[in-house]
Amino acid sequence: MTQTEIEVTLAEHYKEIGSLKRRVDDVERIVDAVHSLAMEMARQTEEIKHMNESIRRLNQDVAELKEKPAARWENLIGALIGAVAGAAAALLFK
Repeated sequence: MTQTEIEVTLAEHYKEIGSLKRRVDDVERIVDAVHSLAMEMARQTEEIKHMNESIRRLNQDVAELKEKPAARWENLIGALIGAVAGAAAALLFK
């Protein structure tokens, strides 16, 4: 190889190296963005877990609140039946 050929080859290599450096820089930015997205997804997953736990507790509270009126009606009916039975017994044993 002549000196000129070596210089041309080196110039081409420098150009290729510069291109590869730019491509690596682009890939590093993409990797950073993907890593950032992965971290955000992990944080959101934790938030969703906490929200699901809160929703589960709310559902339990709502179920308990739905049962309270039914329990009150059952107590009222029981008291009325007891009063009627008491009054009937009082009339019967009078």
